[in-house]
Amino acid sequence: MGQWKRTRLLRAAARLDDGDTDPSRVLEGLLELTAADPQDLRVLLGAAKLFTTRAQLRSGSDREADRAAAAELFQRCVALAPPGHAMRGAVFYGLGEALFWATADTSSPDVAAESVHAFREAVAATPHRSSIPWPYRFFLALQLGTYFERSGDLDAVLEAVQVAHEGYAAAAPRSEERGRFRTLLVTSLRLLADATAHVEPLHEAVGIAREAVSEARGDNRAQAQFDLARALKALHAGTRDTRLLDEAVEMCDQCLRATSRRHPELTLRGALSASVIRMLAEDRRDPDLMRQAVELMRTTFEAQRRADEDGGGTLIDIVQALVSLHSMTGEQHVLQDAEETARLAVAAASGNGRTEAQFNLAQVLLYGSSPDGGGVNADGADATALQEALRLLQEVAAATPRDHQERGDRLWHLGIALRNLADRGDGTAQRRLARDVFAEAASSAGPVHIRVRSLHNLGAMEAALGDAGAALSAYESAVALLPRLTPDWLTYAGRLSEVRNVEGLPAAAAAAAVGLGRPERAVELLELSRGLLQGRTLEDRDLRELRHRSPQLHAEFTRLRADLNAGARDGTWEELLGRIRGLAGLEGFLLPPSVDSLRQYAGQGPVVMVNAGEQRGDALILRADGERPVQVVPLAGLTRADVSGPLGLLAGGLRAATDGRSLRARRQAQRDLDGVLRWLWDKVTSPVLDALGITGPYGTRLPPRIWWCPVGVMAYFPLHAAGHHDGGGVTVMDRAVSSYTTTVRALAHRTRPSPGGTPGALVVAVPHAEGAPSLPGASAEAAALAELLPNAVVLSGAQATYENVVRALPAHAVAHLSCHGVTYWESPAAGTLVLHDHLTRPLTVEQISAIELPWAELAYLSACSTSFTHLNTVDEAVHITGAFQLAGYRNVVGTLWPVNDATSADIARTTYERLTQGGNTAPRTDLSAHALHQALRSLRDRYPASPSLWAGHIHVGR
Repeated sequence: MGQWKRTRLLRAAARLDDGDTDPSRVLEGLLELTAADPQDLRVLLGAAKLFTTRAQLRSGSDREADRAAAAELFQRCVALAPPGHAMRGAVFYGLGEALFWATADTSSPDVAAESVHAFREAVAATPHRSSIPWPYRFFLALQLGTYFERSGDLDAVLEAVQVAHEGYAAAAPRSEERGRFRTLLVTSLRLLADATAHVEPLHEAVGIAREAVSEARGDNRAQAQFDLARALKALHAGTRDTRLLDEAVEMCDQCLRATSRRHPELTLRGALSASVIRMLAEDRRDPDLMRQAVELMRTTFEAQRRADEDGGGTLIDIVQALVSLHSMTGEQHVLQDAEETARLAVAAASGNGRTEAQFNLAQVLLYGSSPDGGGVNADGADATALQEALRLLQEVAAATPRDHQERGDRLWHLGIALRNLADRGDGTAQRRLARDVFAEAASSAGPVHIRVRSLHNLGAMEAALGDAGAALSAYESAVALLPRLTPDWLTYAGRLSEVRNVEGLPAAAAAAAVGLGRPERAVELLELSRGLLQGRTLEDRDLRELRHRSPQLHAEFTRLRADLNAGARDGTWEELLGRIRGLAGLEGFLLPPSVDSLRQYAGQGPVVMVNAGEQRGDALILRADGERPVQVVPLAGLTRADVSGPLGLLAGGLRAATDGRSLRARRQAQRDLDGVLRWLWDKVTSPVLDALGITGPYGTRLPPRIWWCPVGVMAYFPLHAAGHHDGGGVTVMDRAVSSYTTTVRALAHRTRPSPGGTPGALVVAVPHAEGAPSLPGASAEAAALAELLPNAVVLSGAQATYENVVRALPAHAVAHLSCHGVTYWESPAAGTLVLHDHLTRPLTVEQISAIELPWAELAYLSACSTSFTHLNTVDEAVHITGAFQLAGYRNVVGTLWPVNDATSADIARTTYERLTQGGNTAPRTDLSAHALHQALRSLRDRYPASPSLWAGHIHVGR
């Protein structure tokens, strides 16, 4: 072709890009090229680009034909641009771009791989890296991320991060290119975090995004705020640090205020804002915030609908937010709204989106048909809903590929539907089906908590079908996975969120082992499945030692455990543990506790684990005896169902005894509480004491010690106060000195450093705090203790601030806090000791647990309900008392319920009189349990008919 014709074609092609020329005539001329002449390369390249451009304006088979023609022309161009050719980079970039657009039409990784190869060649063809056009790197990193998402190739996402880094570093400050690379780099780092289950890439992403916000101006700043909010959201998902959500909400708010109503990304930014507000509402259990999130989601959906965009994902988000809102408020119309919205999503969805929408609707129906969701769990409307949920879940399971990351969760829901149907009648067939579904869910790739829940339910189905051995095997498999629920990078709140999935598993596993005549195994399983947060404290000590001995093995251990937690299968885990245990001093690294190692903690007295299971109740007595370390005491009438009545009576009695009702009502409440103590004696403590040979009052003899280790729901009961308190010594208090412990290993003596100096006592008293009722007894209590502890540091009133208390705690062996205690059923980690500035700086369970305490001997908590928590976290002792024990105190005095101000001051004064011999010695903290016991007995003897005054105080620890 002559030079003049080439020139005319190129000019026509340029006008075609501007939309001023008929594309058919230009393309017709370009296709006359034979590519026999290397000079035709420029025109061929233009032709290929024209096909790529026109494909974006067409649809269906026409678009596919144009893309195929473009790819063919680009391949012809490649032959005319050998290595070293000046246009080789442009040729491969064009080919990569054509394949990039084709990638959107297929879910196959193959086209993305071809595109990646082309962009790599484009980058490699540029002589000097400093002169690489920015789109080359940008689209290479972008397609690497797409290829990773479709193939799971970890090397691809690692390369994407590297290329995005290079482009970000090469771009001019505050340029549009730098902003694009920043967004891409943040996205690539998020993908890398997802791929490796590590949070380090997310921390880097947040750092880059924060830097960008500080640099950017105008709309670039709004985009930077959007990128930061996304990074913060992802980091919160990895760490569960609520502070990140607070910042993300602020960034979204600023971004939306700076985004015009016609901005092309308005709906995307609105959706992110709704998402982070919803997450914050769930973290705080705040219904008002959740309503705000729902309204913003609805606004986003309407905008998507007006723009003819797919709003299916937003509808699903609305449904999930409404279900969460219902769980907070119990408002039935909210659940009805959720169901209606879910049905709308199903009607509007197609393809894979329909499967997700069906799953969403099934979840709503399953939730609504259960007691927790407001259903009546009987024949009627909820039974119809359950049948529909089952049908939907069966369709969803059939449509979900076996390697799908959400298959395990979807199968678990199907198993729950089958189980619930079986519970409505003679459901042997449904239980068998549920068993098979749970077994498959447990073996599916996916998050560890789904596998744990599936194995838990598998064990329950095996037990219901009569196969005790299979049930125990399933429970053991579930327990073996528990250490992977709490990886290193999770915050305290994150770990707490994960261990909520364990509720009921310890009791079920122990009952199964006892039923098979294996009490020692029952004790081991209880120890493995309870106190996971405390166990992590012990594990952290081992990890510090490993890092000191072998940094290489420590790094390998951290990486491999992260991979396993992310759902990967790796047979090298046990091999790695074997190498670690081969190091001197680490022979027991992460080994599960054996009864032989646990019995050493029962040297000062027996540890009694009280378990109310679904089918049976037992007490497991652990002694230091090497021949018979565990004794089983069957407890008739102590199943979980049997316990529900007395537990309700206990809760009702405590409310009536403290809410200012009539004298008659308060007297009846005390009689109800006394009835609970009698029931506890008859059903639990009397058989245990008989088995221990503790059969009468100790009189003038030194009282025997006993440690109660209640499992699950039994932790709400005052086992130490059980008995008939109308005389005759038929009570626990008249026969033994009681203490409590969450796990056996929590009784281990901790080695203390020697910080120097003489540790004293800290007394904190808050008689008045804004927004809280007065505690006049706190001042009198502090004054009495100041006389008994003359060297004590007293922080009272306005001095008792967060900063002063937290600074003083590490310098004292004894900490006495007289103030209000506030607990939150749905958010136990937010439980608070009410200090003077609690409204601005609350001292929470989470914060207490993290304080470094070099002395930590005795924490006396003269406050209400410091040992109260949600049932899902009761085995973790996630409450104020447990926080002080987790922080390192060997002895903690706490309360099970709201206590009387005046009598609490009396108990404290009497306890310290005994600890200090009337103020003549430093407090003997090793006698804390005895001193509290004697103080409680003295008060009981004065007010035997008012157990709410004295039965709620407990000693925890040694």
